[in-house]
Amino acid sequence: MLSRVANSLYWMSRNAERAENNARILDVQLLQMIEASDEELIRESDWRLTYEICASARELEGLHSLSPYNEDKLIHYLAMADENLNSVANCVRYIRENARVSRDHITDEYWQIWNSCYLALQNIDPQQCATHEMRSFLELVKMTSLTSQGIIESAMQRGVEYQIIKIGKWLERAEKTARILNVVCERTYEQQLQEETEDYYYWLAALRMTKGYEAYLKAHLPKMDPRQVLSFLISDKAFPRSIRYCLDHVREAVEELEGGKVSHYSWELLAKLDQVRTEFNEVDIDHLTADEMMDFLNHFQDGCNEISQLFSKTYYLIDPASEQTGTQTQTQSQSMSTKGITTMKYKVEHTNIFKYETIVDQSMNSIRLKPKTDETQRLLSYRADITPATLTKEHIDIWGNDVETFFIAEHHQHLEVKTTSIVSIQKSPFVHRIEYSPEMNAIFHSKLFSEQYLPYLSNTAYTYLSPEQVEQVKQDIGEMDNPVQFAIDVMGYLHDRFTYDGESTTVSTKAEESFDLMKGVCQDITHVMLGILRGSQIPARYVSGYLYVGENSALVGDAASHAWVEVMVPGIGWVGLDPTNNVEALEHHIRVGVGRDYNDVSPVQGVYRGGSQELDVKVSVSLLDQ
Repeated sequence: MLSRVANSLYWMSRNAERAENNARILDVQLLQMIEASDEELIRESDWRLTYEICASARELEGLHSLSPYNEDKLIHYLAMADENLNSVANCVRYIRENARVSRDHITDEYWQIWNSCYLALQNIDPQQCATHEMRSFLELVKMTSLTSQGIIESAMQRGVEYQIIKIGKWLERAEKTARILNVVCERTYEQQLQEETEDYYYWLAALRMTKGYEAYLKAHLPKMDPRQVLSFLISDKAFPRSIRYCLDHVREAVEELEGGKVSHYSWELLAKLDQVRTEFNEVDIDHLTADEMMDFLNHFQDGCNEISQLFSKTYYLIDPASEQTGTQTQTQSQSMSTKGITTMKYKVEHTNIFKYETIVDQSMNSIRLKPKTDETQRLLSYRADITPATLTKEHIDIWGNDVETFFIAEHHQHLEVKTTSIVSIQKSPFVHRIEYSPEMNAIFHSKLFSEQYLPYLSNTAYTYLSPEQVEQVKQDIGEMDNPVQFAIDVMGYLHDRFTYDGESTTVSTKAEESFDLMKGVCQDITHVMLGILRGSQIPARYVSGYLYVGENSALVGDAASHAWVEVMVPGIGWVGLDPTNNVEALEHHIRVGVGRDYNDVSPVQGVYRGGSQELDVKVSVSLLDQ
């Protein structure tokens, strides 16, 4: 599985668990507001507890400073605020976007239920939402999360996707339980110092927030003994929200991913899991002083956060951003959230008009104009209109591209092929985040890797560069030690030296010639970059597609089909680089076909019987509302 797909599944799962947790905690707070009635000191203390668990004390103080201040603002911030990355509404948006990206790897029911929750959210006016309506929304989120978990357990194959989703769920749950206990211990310790008495109110809240009140009463006498509550929520083997239960399931899922083996890249993660589990198995909670308990919980929460970071590092996921908030370290929503991950929907119209000098009595043609559907791009609709009218037959070529073939038997002097596509794209900046590890280097230099990607290591007539030309580039940018950084450097090198000129080359110009000219269009620059990378033993392929250029954009290459390079990064997958614009190929790049060079992905190919021809190409890429 590509790391990008795993990343979407992982954060989809974590945010589903986070949405339920935060919705339940806020719902508990709303219930306690009713119970506390007009006792301001109790209500304020409750809000402080809730914010330190779901946000931070600093954010609570910021809301207090706003004028006019009221509790509705506190509720809105935790439930609906766009500026709060961990608000319930934002979690729902992240789930829906990540589920949409990975729809091929989850069940339709999972997508539908979260999409329905998202649509219900769209119908809520957050500024006019009353408390009872807010509680209805929170209840919807909780039920959606629980139902989606049931769908996963009952309908999903126990493959890689399932294990990634389960790890995200159990890690998020362990961290939240640790956070709740940490905050509750701090509050009760402060209360004990001030009033020299035990306050069991917060321990009841902790059980409610972890949905463990009923389970606790079945296992213990109806008494809020802090040490029994701590022991129950930390180390109970049967309660599915205890930290021990969560980490045991994380360990089992990682073992399933690794086939029961400890490999050179996963040993650190497994060792940390074992270390944390051993530490809380050995601790005697009943004999810890209040200060020792605080230290233990702080250390334990740090351990849970470190496991999460090690998991992201081990499987090349996007590392979550950690934000220091006073004495608290809280793992925020996925760092790409709404800013890094951008979703775009486009309408693409591509028209090829052939005008023949004489009447053509028959022609055989093939077209590669249908955009791909993969982990970051989804084809929503596609239509091909051909004049004279004919039927097409579709197949997948050796490179995985959609190819439509058609035969026109009647006499004609004009052929028009118009395709209309609607495509949705969600991609996040990636290449500059890749840390080239020793494990990746070992894969890169392995025989299996070179054999697997041999077609993209061998130059063609289009991409061939002389050894002297390749050496010239290496003299300017340095030898290839890190293939990822080398590819980025080559992209910048060509962008700085090539002049974009549509008159200097033709469709048949080869890389060796355009390298000497240092002029050409995207096809030429792409061929040259492929020649340099392959000459350095880096697997790279030609990508044909479209480029969206909005107003006031510096991007070029939207007049017709666009071309760029994809580099195979060991352990990561194909990463797109656009040397024409010196950018990573992200949400503005619409992929249609891939191959060794232009000849493998030419939009229209064919043979006909007749005289010479003229070709007119028109491409329009427009941005649609989501």
